[in-house]
Order: sequence, then C-alpha cells, then structure tokens
Amino acid sequence: MQIEISDNTSSIVDTIKNSKSTRQKGKSLTQFIDNYCVVDVETTGLDPKRDDIIEISALRIRNSKIVDKFTTLIVPENFEGLPSFITSLTGITTESILLEGIPIESAIKDFISFIGNDIILGHNINFDINFLYDALAKYTNQQFDSDFIDTLKIARYALPEERHHRLKDLINIFSISDISEHDLHRSINDCKVTKIIYDKLRKILGSDWECPSTYSNSKYKFNAKNIIADENKFKENHIFFDKYIVFTGKLNRLTRKSAAQLVADIGGHPQNGINSNTDFLVVGNFDYVKNLKDGMSSKQKKAIEKQLAGQDIKILTEDVFLEQLEQFI
Repeated sequence: MQIEISDNTSSIVDTIKNSKSTRQKGKSLTQFIDNYCVVDVETTGLDPKRDDIIEISALRIRNSKIVDKFTTLIVPENFEGLPSFITSLTGITTESILLEGIPIESAIKDFISFIGNDIILGHNINFDINFLYDALAKYTNQQFDSDFIDTLKIARYALPEERHHRLKDLINIFSISDISEHDLHRSINDCKVTKIIYDKLRKILGSDWECPSTYSNSKYKFNAKNIIADENKFKENHIFFDKYIVFTGKLNRLTRKSAAQLVADIGGHPQNGINSNTDFLVVGNFDYVKNLKDGMSSKQKKAIEKQLAGQDIKILTEDVFLEQLEQFI
C-alpha cells in the first residue's frame, strides 16, 4: 500500500523503504485453525538489535486442545543482571535467570525443535518473531519462516468498538478468570491467555472466517492541532491506529513533524508530552544509546513511571518505529 503525503514529507517513503528490514518472515494468516503452536517471549526491551530474550514459551495445540508445552528462562550473552523495571514488570529476577536459565543458543534450538513446522499464534506476534528470527539467524544460520497468526489483528476486527485490544483488556472484555492481568508478562501465562482469546474470537466470527485485506471504521477522527490527517488513508488494523504517540530525542532518518504526519495518516494521534492516554514513546537512536549510559530523558522517566503504575506505554527505538510503519507502507 502506498502512502500519499504532502511535498515536505514526500521523501519519507523512500527513506523508510531503503531502511527496510531484511527479515524474510513467513506468511501472515488471519483465520481460525485447529493445529498450531502458541508462542510468546519476554525480553529486556523492544529492539532485537539491542535487547535480549529472557524467556520463551510455547503451547502445542492439536484439535484446539493443549497437548504439550515448552517454557524456559534464558541467560543472555554477557549477562550482567536484569534492569529493575523489567523485574517489576515481569516478576523475573536476576537470581531466577542465573538459577533456572539456559544459554540462548540451547534455548532457541530446543524451541525450534518443539514447534517444528507448525503455524505459530501470538498476540502482536511480529514482536516475538523479530526476536526469534534474529536469534535463530545468529545461532543456527537459519531463517525463522513459520507462518503466523496475530490475535491482536483479529481482535481489532472482531471488537472495533473497543479502544484497546491488549491482553489485559481482552481478559476483562471476555471475563477470563483462568488468568488475571497480574499474571501477564510471564510467557507461559501469555500463551495460555492468547489461546483462550483465540477461541473466544472464533466464537464471535465463526470458524470459517478470514479477515478482509482492508477494512475501515469511519467513527475514528483525528484531532491533532498541528497535523492534518488524511482520513482516507486510515488503516484500522495497523498497530498505530488510534494510538497516542510521543516522540523524544533526535530522529536520524526523518523529522518529528514528518514522523507525526505518517502516524496521523495511519489514524494515530501524535502528542507533545506523556499523559494518561499515551500508548507509545519513540526515542531517537542516538538518545537511546546515550541515555542507557548516562540516564534518561524526562519523557523516558515519566513513561517508565507510568509503566510501573500500570499504564501500558511501550518505548520504541526509531528502528522499531520505522519497522512498524513499514507494515502500512
């Protein structure tokens, strides 16, 4: 799909295409099947180039029933301990990693052996795939090319009236009592709740349903003060659709204004500062590296404070932000 934007941002599409990831992933499927593996990873951050996998889990599903499971903690290379906010978010401690974890090379090989040739299922599964793809390439020189189904995409289609479709939101929407939102951010629990949600969505849409290639919802309006969005370009199944996004630091490949324009044309809401509505904070790559060593910007600190208080704000590097935009382009 092509984005049409104003002259002052016309070079952005080429810039993003030139920086496109070389990952050769499997096919994205939107349908209901009976045999597959549910997959989830926990990581130290959101960028596969800089952050590490610390836990992998999978459930093998046959005839829509759980028949086997795989789960392991992982000791990253050159491990020096987990950041405190990761422990607060996941409950995974440095001690548990050292006591129960196995090396990433062994973990990724065991995981691939477990899933075999299955289609994989996950919630916002592209996030998990990016980490798994890079780990498999590094340690086995193979491509992670399993076809995949994203329950986040299906949930957005099935429940268009809901503003959020996070796992914790869907737990409340579907009144799931097996697992509470306090049990999330451990990969085996996320796998279990994702499987339950997939079954709930099947009941809503029917077993024979397949998602149309495009769909829209005219009730959403863009109200930013300084950016004018083209509502004809809205993409409801994009991760940034109807999401509130803040930028901080210097972006290397486009200006903040240009980035905000692209977000607006997807149907998102660029913001000037972090507040209770914020869904994403995008941090320029230079600032990301610098701040890891010397501290964090006020926006980063505020975002992490709100994360620890229970708000679901995701902090993205510029690279990850551009990769997500590529799904729209």
